[in-house]
This record gives sequence, C-alpha cells and structure tokens, in this order.
Amino acid sequence: MKDTHIKVCGLTRPEDMEALSGLGVHYGGMIFHAPSPRFIEGRTDPAGIKRIAGIRKVGVFVNAAPDYIYRQAEVYGLDMVQLHGEETPEYCAIIRRHLPVIKALRLKSEQDLEATARYEGACDYLLFDTPGPLYGGNGTLFNWALLEHYQGSTPFFLSGGIGPEAAEKLSSWKHPACHAIDLNSRFEQSPGVKNIDLLKQFIWDLNIS
Repeated sequence: MKDTHIKVCGLTRPEDMEALSGLGVHYGGMIFHAPSPRFIEGRTDPAGIKRIAGIRKVGVFVNAAPDYIYRQAEVYGLDMVQLHGEETPEYCAIIRRHLPVIKALRLKSEQDLEATARYEGACDYLLFDTPGPLYGGNGTLFNWALLEHYQGSTPFFLSGGIGPEAAEKLSSWKHPACHAIDLNSRFEQSPGVKNIDLLKQFIWDLNIS
C-alpha cells in the first residue's frame, strides 16, 4: 500500500485538518450537504481551514448548484470537489472546467459497475461507496470483490465503512487503478470530530507514511 493515498472525510475542525496534514494524509474532505451530521457550514471558521497547507482540501457536494460549489471553493480554499449525488457525466464535465472532480458511485452488484463507463473522461477520479440511507458516512463495509471486475481507465478511491480492523487486509489488497482509500465514520469520536490517534495507528499499520 506504499503508493496508495489516504483521504479522511467528514472533517469539521481546523485542528483535525492540521493534525492529518502532519501525518502525511493526502486529502481532507469536508461535507457541504446540510442533512449530513458532518455538515461543515456553521461549525468552523472557513479562514482557519483555508490557511492549512500540505493537504488537498476536498469539498463533498450532493446535487448542488454549480454557483454554490464555486463559492464554497473560494471561501474554504478547496483544491477539488467530490460529487456524491446523482450528478451526470455532463454535470461533472462542467464542474471539472474549474476544479478537479471525484465522482462517487454507490455499488451493490457487478452490474452497477457498468455506470462507470459513462464517466470516463468526465471526472478525474471515481469513488466507490456502499449504498445506504445517507449519501456517504453510513459505516457499511464495501464489497471489495466487486472491483475485480473494474477495468476502467479512471483511477478510484476505495470507500465504504473502512475501519481500523481493515488495515491488515488492505496491506495485501491490490488493484492497479486504486489511487486512495477513504476513511470517515469509523475513525471518529463523534460525527465530524476525528480520532487522530486511531488514524495515526491505522496509517502506521498500512506502512504508508
């Protein structure tokens, strides 16, 4: 897993973002979707987030208007966006003119992988997540075996209920298109408040840093 990046999503506190930057985490995700318990607006000073260097800031949006995305990108200093709703390839291509795009797809069966072909060339990365009642952060483990059938050219983030106990399995799991693993609800003290010690141990166990 030495060449694999780490994204920690659902951040709401500058101190967590800064600590993760110090640990060598590559991406820090913030949720801009009001129904989420990790919705960042109103929970922190955007300037405190914007000033932090050394980690790529990812804004996670769900079926949002482009103007809202561009505004939050400026206010929080976003480096890229993750589109986690029903956004079409055409919509992704529009946003991608301004910022790199991760398009999340929730997969339940091998047939669901067919949708990935539609997004070739429309986004920079895909993110594979588990279907659930929420648009992410459900804590339900993704069926990694499905990805044996993924042969697309777009690199992906592996998401979906990855917890501390997965480090051993991930250390030996390989896929040529896997760019990063995405960590969220299984590494929290409470929604939006990360357990930095747990994340530090996980990174150590993966032997990434």
